[in-house]
Amino acid sequence: MRLFIDFIPVLVWGLLAAVLVIVMLFASWVLRPHVLQNSEKTSTYECGEEPIGPARISFPYNYLTYTILFLVVDVLGAFLWLLSSSSLRLTEFAVWQSIIFIAIFMFGIWYAIRRLPETFLSGKETVELYRKAKAESEASMQREVD
Repeated sequence: MRLFIDFIPVLVWGLLAAVLVIVMLFASWVLRPHVLQNSEKTSTYECGEEPIGPARISFPYNYLTYTILFLVVDVLGAFLWLLSSSSLRLTEFAVWQSIIFIAIFMFGIWYAIRRLPETFLSGKETVELYRKAKAESEASMQREVD
């Protein structure tokens, strides 16, 4: 019972945070301008220039994958640093748990890198889509001139 009583301030702050998020979302919905969308508003904008190709092109996901892998390794480092700086006495069991933990992380990283297709790693697919869209745009502009 004492543990629950000590935890009440955490529950109150969590509840206040949730209420604050809901109030802010509602206030932003009420205060935003409600404008009817038209084709001019929803069209692609590229700094005053006519857009080349579609606005939604394939993104090279290798950047995202490497970022996630970096975060995984960073979390692993944080856990290991906390374990090494702990004032608790490390037993042989804790050391083996840490080794298994590291092995599981390393297997996950190896699996993620292994499963990535080569096209995502090189970014060739995105460059090809951009060149294709640009060529189509230039061809349509040439037809308009002729």
